[in-house]
Amino acid sequence: MSKQLNIPNDMSSLTVKKNVESVTITVTADCTWCYDDPNSCFANGFLAPGYYQATAPHTSYGPYTPTNTGTVGIGSVAGNNPCTSSGGIAATVKSITVNN
Repeated sequence: MSKQLNIPNDMSSLTVKKNVESVTITVTADCTWCYDDPNSCFANGFLAPGYYQATAPHTSYGPYTPTNTGTVGIGSVAGNNPCTSSGGIAATVKSITVNN
């Protein structure tokens, strides 16, 4: 089962089950977005930590299936240098929580 996360619209936080559910990220408008995955929840196949991108509308990433538990911060941001150098997010953050 795949859950949908739309950026920047409808930025709802999600909860998914490790090794069972997946997440598809769809960018629905031009924006800059980034995420922080300190627990390597999506270690296999996820975009590199600290990744941020300005993208054209309706670009989809995934689905990604988490292999570790923890919390991933993800957000759509504006302004100069919206992501910190370590991949953290300097803006309002939504989350993907992964549990067993």
